[in-house]
Amino acid sequence: MEYPEAYLAGIALFNDGKFWHAHEEWEEAWRATADPETRLFYKGIIQTAAALVHWQRGNPRGLRLNWAKARSKLTQLPASCMGLPLNALIEHMDRFVEAEGRDRDPPRLAPVSRGESPTRPYG
Repeated sequence: MEYPEAYLAGIALFNDGKFWHAHEEWEEAWRATADPETRLFYKGIIQTAAALVHWQRGNPRGLRLNWAKARSKLTQLPASCMGLPLNALIEHMDRFVEAEGRDRDPPRLAPVSRGESPTRPYG
């Protein structure tokens, strides 16, 4: 499956720990789509990246609040969306936020085609 360039660029930035820049790329992708489910997906991953920006800045409250917003969107979606296994992302982020990011790496994203298993999905 082909994915928008801004989406893939956001994933690469996210995986490099450049959460703010990933957020910006995904906003571009969000603006370019009219599909309600895809827009909800983008909002969820944008807010996930924002949560991790707060974590990088040492703001656990911002981490929790932004993750709560992201989580409420991502849980409305299918288990996999745009090639990402969202259930695994949600589980990883839940544990990450619970620990306030201490002793745990943030998730890494790996989009996959339908029917494939992710090779390095989260963490």
